[in-house]
Amino acid sequence: MVAGLPKIKASAPTTRRHPKYEKRMASILKAASRVIARDGFEGASVRDVAARGKIGLSGIYYYFKGKDELLYAIQYHAFSTLVSSLKDRLKEASSPEEKLRAVIDNHFTFFVNNMDEFIVCVHEMESLSGKYYKNVLAVRQEYFRVVRRTVGELFQGSQYETDLAALSLFGSLNWVYMWYDREKNRDIDKIISQFLRVFLNGIAKA
Repeated sequence: MVAGLPKIKASAPTTRRHPKYEKRMASILKAASRVIARDGFEGASVRDVAARGKIGLSGIYYYFKGKDELLYAIQYHAFSTLVSSLKDRLKEASSPEEKLRAVIDNHFTFFVNNMDEFIVCVHEMESLSGKYYKNVLAVRQEYFRVVRRTVGELFQGSQYETDLAALSLFGSLNWVYMWYDREKNRDIDKIISQFLRVFLNGIAKA
């Protein structure tokens, strides 16, 4: 689930990345996401993550070098998953409208099911530095390019700027964590359909 972080690898040998190993890494990252989303990167500590994940400090450091690598792994995993799943979904969509729905569904569904990771990705990009920052920036840029290309297909021949349209879409989707409530908003498909209608009707072709 979290294997394949580029260039910068987790502390433990990659040869031991069997399913049990991956499951433990994923559990640690889930705990780290909760702690960082709650306390912010500066306020979070590896000790807090260990307590949340019910694992000893030595267990955390077996998998990750420290708090910086935890933050990197959370963000890289989130965006690489989004890119991979979106590319698969777009292969199954035919019309530009279906592709746009795939973009909205992919983004919304992933993040409402991983809300802590969502908050971390929205607020903590600038807490990364060096190769961690560059690697996450690269995969975020790839994600934007895929979405931009999809939006561009929809607005071919219109007066609207593709970059601005794609950024407007992200702006709407990335505000979800401020209002989404799993108990009140149970019909995710209805929400996705409304996002699609608002985007299409609000930026009609010229």
